[in-house]
Amino acid sequence: MYVRSNKWDQAYQIITRYLPESEYTQLYIDEARKFEAEGRLKDAERMYLTANEPDLAINMYKKAEQFDHMIRLVHKCRPDVLKETHQHLGQTMEMKGNLKQAEHHYIESGVWQYAVDMFKAHE
Repeated sequence: MYVRSNKWDQAYQIITRYLPESEYTQLYIDEARKFEAEGRLKDAERMYLTANEPDLAINMYKKAEQFDHMIRLVHKCRPDVLKETHQHLGQTMEMKGNLKQAEHHYIESGVWQYAVDMFKAHE
């Protein structure tokens, strides 16, 4: 009843009490995918995080090219790979020709030398 009426907080209280973790985790992931398909990314993010699947939310934002939200989640949930994420985004932005964004991500990753080399290569 709560799921059908999108009252997820109330549903979560009931679900966690009576369903095994694997079942309610899958329920939340399925709902998150529906929200993602509808373009409701914030709702999908909330569902993924409730299901304890931050990587799915991070990948969702990556596919949607909403890199600010992606970085926010990486910083919050996967701080150990934040520098590598910035470096990868820098390389991606450089290949797309978005040099200012590439520069930003290179600097955030601590490899400012890549930004210098990039600007030299692109005159």
